[in-house]
Order: sequence, then structure tokens, then C-alpha cells
Amino acid sequence: MDRKQHIQKLIEDQFLVDFDGGLTAETDLFKAGVIDSFGYIQLLSTLEENFSLQLTDEELLRNIFSSLDAIDAFVAKKLAERDGH
Repeated sequence: MDRKQHIQKLIEDQFLVDFDGGLTAETDLFKAGVIDSFGYIQLLSTLEENFSLQLTDEELLRNIFSSLDAIDAFVAKKLAERDGH
């Protein structure tokens, strides 16, 4: 399972949704009613645990990642920073 698939599974399991024809990697998860601000914080906490990331308060407040693609890109960036790439 690659990183994006792993994140997709975390979202599906946490919010009881399925990515299919109606919900895609580009779907705004807030506008689609999948997550709210509380769920978003929970999701970021889950991502921190699953990918051993350290997110700053500034990152949490400044950037709102609303789609699977945006969340995946953010995790990729944080992993690269952590691993010194």
C-alpha cells in the first residue's frame, strides 16, 4: 500500500466513507460534509501517529488541506523534510 492509499484508508476508516465515483481524491472533504474542524484535527493527529510526523501549530492553522490529494502532498512534504530530502 503506498502513502496515498494509506491516507485514503485512514480517512475512510475514521469518517466511515468510501472513495468512489462520488468521492474522489480531488473532492473538498469539508464541502462534501465528510469532515468538520474537529474531525480535521483528529485526522491530523492520526497522520502524525501513522507517519511519525511533527506538525506545528502554525502548519495546522495556516494550511487547511481539504482533499485527499492536498493531504497526501502535505504528508509527502513533511516526510521529505523529516528525512532531509
